[in-house]
Amino acid sequence: MSDYNRTTRECPVSQLQPDLRQAIKNYFQEQNLGDPATESLMCCETVSTRKSSGWLGSLMNDSQDETIHTGMLLTSELLIWARKGDRSDTVLTAANLKEIQVKIHASLIDRDHGLEITGFIRDAQSRVRGYVGLGAEPAAQKFCEEVEKAVASSKPPAPKPFSRWFGG
Repeated sequence: MSDYNRTTRECPVSQLQPDLRQAIKNYFQEQNLGDPATESLMCCETVSTRKSSGWLGSLMNDSQDETIHTGMLLTSELLIWARKGDRSDTVLTAANLKEIQVKIHASLIDRDHGLEITGFIRDAQSRVRGYVGLGAEPAAQKFCEEVEKAVASSKPPAPKPFSRWFGG
């Protein structure tokens, strides 16, 4: 089972949690990407709250975040997500849509929903795998579907092999 209860809402960039909004704004300025609100195709925020694990679990997980805010932004070229916990600093990750594959994760077994991302994320020198946890709300489902479509349309179609009668 997922360790968190999550809720996701669609929102404009201006309504993201302030630390997330500022991290995204700073990234756009550093990368000369324009205005996040203008470039955004879709934006969501997920609030993840740690499930109670009893007194023993709380002793073992004392340094882990109880609440995590994650802001996700889809542009025509990038998937950006910023994360801020009640005990951890803000971390922003960005991936070029041409460099990643995504898979929607919706499990009835662990009751977790999210987006599995594989590829060259940020400045990684090799392919990495990431996961962005989302709620089960329609906004989360819509965001995942929009990301999936954007990733698919960012890649050129695979070349078709020539038939053998063309000498291929």
